[in-house]
Amino acid sequence: MSWLLTPYVERRTCRVLFYLLLGLPLGILDFTIVVTGFSLGLGLIVTLLGIPVLVVTLLVVRSLAALERGLAVSLLDAPMPRRGPARDRDSGVFWARLRGLVFARRTWEEAGYLILRLPLGTLDFSIAVTIIALAVSGMVMPIVVAAGVPVSIGSWEIDTFVESLVYLPVSVIFLLVGPRLVLAWSGLSRRLATALLGRLEPYESKLAVVDVLARTGEADGFLILDELELRFGRGPFLTPTHVEATLLALESLGQISARRENGRTLYALAR
Repeated sequence: MSWLLTPYVERRTCRVLFYLLLGLPLGILDFTIVVTGFSLGLGLIVTLLGIPVLVVTLLVVRSLAALERGLAVSLLDAPMPRRGPARDRDSGVFWARLRGLVFARRTWEEAGYLILRLPLGTLDFSIAVTIIALAVSGMVMPIVVAAGVPVSIGSWEIDTFVESLVYLPVSVIFLLVGPRLVLAWSGLSRRLATALLGRLEPYESKLAVVDVLARTGEADGFLILDELELRFGRGPFLTPTHVEATLLALESLGQISARRENGRTLYALAR
């Protein structure tokens, strides 16, 4: 029984429910802005006016994705990489930054998430409202009927107090299991947000590793992973395999060097 009642004393339950209820309005907003921007930009592409429209749309996608990322972190406790002030490999070069925006995988994953936000947000909203309605209707119905207000369910008109109690067991069941259902369903939204909004770009990982080695001088993979977790946080976006791939990429580019010592591989910036 405590397993069923625990969600009622957890703040997370209210935060998750609020996130699900936001699904419909935010889904409409995200979908409308993104689809309208891309449609208008592609329609005007022959006049060249479509190019700035598409660029602005991509910038808006980044902003909306940042909003969605913040909501997922604060309301769903979704693991997302912490990012400081904007910095990238092409910083200060307008055309290079523009190219990075257009061709970054992260940009299009965020755009895909915002488009999916409408159908999935509608589903989130519908599930939340249905659970609330089923949990409350059976409790409210006897009060409404006792006040002399007839209630109709299809062709069945409920006008006596005894008949109004028919949905009371359903409400009791959903009052007990409803919060658990809400939390379980929110897990799907959490995983989707993490998968599409919580990705580290390769250049971000490389810049972070270079910064760590510049600060420490020399470090093994475990220390580098610890430093990156302090910088970005923990999550599926940062794993030992991810760090190893980043180190191999930097070594192949000649930016870092590696040496073996006492069974460990130590990395340092190439001289």
